Amino acid sequence: MVLKMVFKEISDFIVSALGLTGKAAAAVDFWIYDTLKITFILLLVILGIGYLRTYIRPEDVRDYLQDKNVFVGYLGASILGIVSPFCSCSTIPIFLGFMGAGVPFGMALTFLVTSPMINEAAIFVLFGVLGWKLTTAYIVGGITVGMVGGFLLTKLGFQKYAKSFKFGDNSCKINSTTKDRLKQAYAEAKDILKSIFPYVVVGVGIGAIIHGFIPRNLITKYLTGTLAVPAAVVVGVPVYTNIMGVIPVVKSLIGKGLPIGTSIAFMMSVAALSIPEFVLLKKVMKKELIAAYATIISVGIITIGITLNFLF
Repeated sequence: MVLKMVFKEISDFIVSALGLTGKAAAAVDFWIYDTLKITFILLLVILGIGYLRTYIRPEDVRDYLQDKNVFVGYLGASILGIVSPFCSCSTIPIFLGFMGAGVPFGMALTFLVTSPMINEAAIFVLFGVLGWKLTTAYIVGGITVGMVGGFLLTKLGFQKYAKSFKFGDNSCKINSTTKDRLKQAYAEAKDILKSIFPYVVVGVGIGAIIHGFIPRNLITKYLTGTLAVPAAVVVGVPVYTNIMGVIPVVKSLIGKGLPIGTSIAFMMSVAALSIPEFVLLKKVMKKELIAAYATIISVGIITIGITLNFLF
């Protein structure tokens, strides 16, 4: 609460110093306040999770998942995805490590889907901007899409289209000191923050423009109706950012009257389906698997969006 007040005072001071009023003042205030808040949350959460991840090796994940029944294994892969890095492209190296260590194909895919779509920092931010009901629905929806997608692609035999590869282990040695682990966590946190901070700034900036300048009826006119959810998914694919960058945009879209399910589908597609991700996946997947992966995840996201529109 104190930090929120500090962030608000900073944003108010800058808006006042710039002499802004009206819509411009509202947009800039939104931009500065949300950027500060999201960055602070990222700093705390990435450091904490980064430290915990120094204890996890791909081989340990393999051994744990291989001994579990199907449901528990896929759910475990989803949970591992939640505590991983923050965008689809940064998740791929970990996915490679899991595959190289022998983690079951479908569970590795579940991780690949869930990781960019849901993470611990996003959960905290979503709770703050959308409330616990929508945050819970988003988490359940994202886990469901990841689990069902990985399971179906395995049952349909698409593992034959995965290319063989090996990838190194970035976890700390067992006898590493706490200082060593903290240093690695700090280095990882710094790299992640450096890579995603521009997306946060741009994402919040887009949200600020929507919040301050775009009329409500313009949004509700073009992204409502029967095909609204599929259209939102298609629009989200070329928008490459991470989940933290798109949350402020979705907050503004919902505030302007865009249906909740349509907004969430847009957010999921931005996070889980991106052109740069598909380019990277070409190194480890054949085109048949990439096409099937994109199709199943898209259908899952559309289903979640339509369901949320019906429920909310």
